[in-house]
Amino acid sequence: MSPSLRSPGIPRRSVVAAGAALPLAGGALTACGGQPGGFGEAGPDRRAELPRADFGDPETAGAATLPFTSRMLGAIDRAENNAVCSPLSAQIALTMAGLGAAGDTRAQMESTLGGSMDDLAEAANTLAGVLSAVGEEQREDPEEDQPDPAVASLVNGVWAQEGMSIQEQFLDDLATWFGSGVYEVDYLDPDRREEARRRINAWVEDATDDLIQELIPADALSEDSRMVLVNALHLRASWPSPLTTGTGPFTTADGQETEVETLSGETSTWYEDELCRATSLGTYGKDLSLALVQPVSDLPTVLDAWAESAEDPSAGLGALLDGLADDGESVDLTVPAFDIAWAAPLSPLLTELGMADAFQPDLADFSGITTEEELLISEVIQKAVITIDEEGMEAAAATAVMMDAASAPADPKQLVLDAPFLFVAYETASRAPLVLGWIGDPSETR
Repeated sequence: MSPSLRSPGIPRRSVVAAGAALPLAGGALTACGGQPGGFGEAGPDRRAELPRADFGDPETAGAATLPFTSRMLGAIDRAENNAVCSPLSAQIALTMAGLGAAGDTRAQMESTLGGSMDDLAEAANTLAGVLSAVGEEQREDPEEDQPDPAVASLVNGVWAQEGMSIQEQFLDDLATWFGSGVYEVDYLDPDRREEARRRINAWVEDATDDLIQELIPADALSEDSRMVLVNALHLRASWPSPLTTGTGPFTTADGQETEVETLSGETSTWYEDELCRATSLGTYGKDLSLALVQPVSDLPTVLDAWAESAEDPSAGLGALLDGLADDGESVDLTVPAFDIAWAAPLSPLLTELGMADAFQPDLADFSGITTEEELLISEVIQKAVITIDEEGMEAAAATAVMMDAASAPADPKQLVLDAPFLFVAYETASRAPLVLGWIGDPSETR
């Protein structure tokens, strides 16, 4: 976005202006078995010589993400005015670790994440394939005077202590389901530990087009660190035509009325139930969409109901995304532009949701990763960002699992989002939620 067009509330570069910066995820997936080509590393030091599994059914994969998505969204800190998170990124990073878990540790992780590790790994593999194909048709047959094709990527990396004994089955699973292997680093020596931290963070920055920086903070690693498993997600897409900008009132979460930059346009989807009303903004190529959800009463009521119905993919968030798949309604939409970031440790949330043993030195069982020493999860960290402007949307998220040694009607409907609302960026075919959260005060930007 040129300086003359940049909104004071959206200080970042335009969503569309960043188009040339990221290598196409589809090419990277094909060439490197799912690893982002050139994303901070030349290639894993240890990798099973196995092909990546065939991709499965997108809708089945999307449904596999819904239980944990609904639970995690309902469990994050509601004191935040604005929030953006990616349960999908957390689910995939934890699934990588969970394939090496056994006994009660694995059972708790499966219960919390919403499925068997095998099913979740298959879903992760399929969604990586689905996202790698986003915008493919428009790249193969470009049209003049059209926006840049959408891009999306979902990639994984594992960094383990050099010389660490790793079970062959775990390496097989990383290659088969995540297109990944293991990079060797040294967590024992302080200087080389810091080098490892920089390598991991550089990989994440490259994978997210520099949107996620310093995922692993200083002093997060120690001489007890043995493995860091990372998932990184990035998406960028333009609206088919720019939205109209303006200003309008917004009543914040604490009841204050403020003037904000607004975006207006027409959509062709509608969903309504006793909890909320919603529409979705489709992007050029229709591979990605943004659901915008207005609570009937308030945000907590919607979040609680979605969490309570998490096990039923035909209810709650799943029902909303299914309902928005049916086109035909004409909706006049007004929504604030927003540009927000979020970062938090997920360990307390995961423990609250039932995944406690994985963090306990006497209870964690990750013998499927190594039998050389006992491992536990010391921390799970996530960062996420999203920008919505008149040109399109861009979002990214990254999750690190750090493991230590144990010690159209004539009268169109209207949706004017002038009070706290929810958003869900999702892949259209699978209806898999990618990045989601809420806006309580759009004037607060990162």
